[in-house]
Amino acid sequence: MASQTGAVRSKETAYPIRVLKEHQHLKDRANSAIAGRAYALYLAEGAPDGMDLAHWLRAESEILTRVPEIRESSSWYVVNVPIHDFGPEQIQVGVDENGVIITADSAQNTGGAVAEDAGPGRESLFLVATWPSSVDPSTASAYVKGEEITLTVKRASGATTRS
Repeated sequence: MASQTGAVRSKETAYPIRVLKEHQHLKDRANSAIAGRAYALYLAEGAPDGMDLAHWLRAESEILTRVPEIRESSSWYVVNVPIHDFGPEQIQVGVDENGVIITADSAQNTGGAVAEDAGPGRESLFLVATWPSSVDPSTASAYVKGEEITLTVKRASGATTRS
C-alpha cells in the first residue's frame, strides 16, 4: 500500500493573519447577524410591539463575544483568544484606533451573505474589544497557533487610558 501524506497543521506552527485597517464590512456582517437574530427572536415571541431594543440586545449578547482580557506589555496591547474549529484561512481581523473585531466563518465564502437565523448553533464567530486607550492600527499583527489567535498592537503615542 502506498503511503499517504497530507497537509497536516502543526500545533506549534504560527500562521499569520492579515490585519485589516479598513474593516467596515466586518462590522456590517456582525450587525447583519445581530439584526437577523433579533428578527428571529421577534417572530418567535409572536411579533410583539415595543420589544425591538430588548430583541436587539439579546441578539447582540448571543452573537458578539467580548474579548475576555486585553493584556498590556510595555507600550503594547496583547490579546490571546481561543478560536476552536476555525482555521487561519477562515479568520479576519479588523483593528482601528478604538477597538478590534475578529470574525471567523466555518462556511465557504458566500459572497458576504450571512445566515439570518444565526444563533447559538451558528457557524460564525464575532469577537469584539475596545482598547483601554487609543492604538496605532499600523502596528497591529495577528497569528494563529494551535487553536488560539494572538493579536498585538502598539498604544498610540501620548494615548491616555479610557475610563
